Amino acid sequence: MEYAYPVVGFIAGMALVATSVFTAFLYTPTTASTVDTAITAFTGATLQIGDFLSVSSVTAIVFDLLATQFGMQYPMLVPFTIAYVATHLIVYYSSLRITDVQGEPLDPDFDIRENPPPTRDAFDSGRADSAAVRPAMNVR
Repeated sequence: MEYAYPVVGFIAGMALVATSVFTAFLYTPTTASTVDTAITAFTGATLQIGDFLSVSSVTAIVFDLLATQFGMQYPMLVPFTIAYVATHLIVYYSSLRITDVQGEPLDPDFDIRENPPPTRDAFDSGRADSAAVRPAMNVR
């Protein structure tokens, strides 16, 4: 029962992050309308709150285990700093990825089974925008 709150916090946080990513995947804002603004705010808020809950929960469990199992105790500033930095890095990276997802609206005529995504080698070699990769990506 000792880890009940952190575990519930972690699960709730991951559910909020998943909701944020799923919302961003399904809806791409195209204007400055009230609906687009509200959905963008919802996506950002659920991402930040979910990330905060998840990182805080993991940090609490890890530093408690370090103290109880290994006898390593740290000042409160250490877990706070680690959680703060991790939260901001994750939100920053996630925001970049969501922006990438929303940069290409879903094409209703696209069937991934007929057009598999390009291999990772194409992106690593810098050929992702070449004519050879474009048909596989269904870029028009």
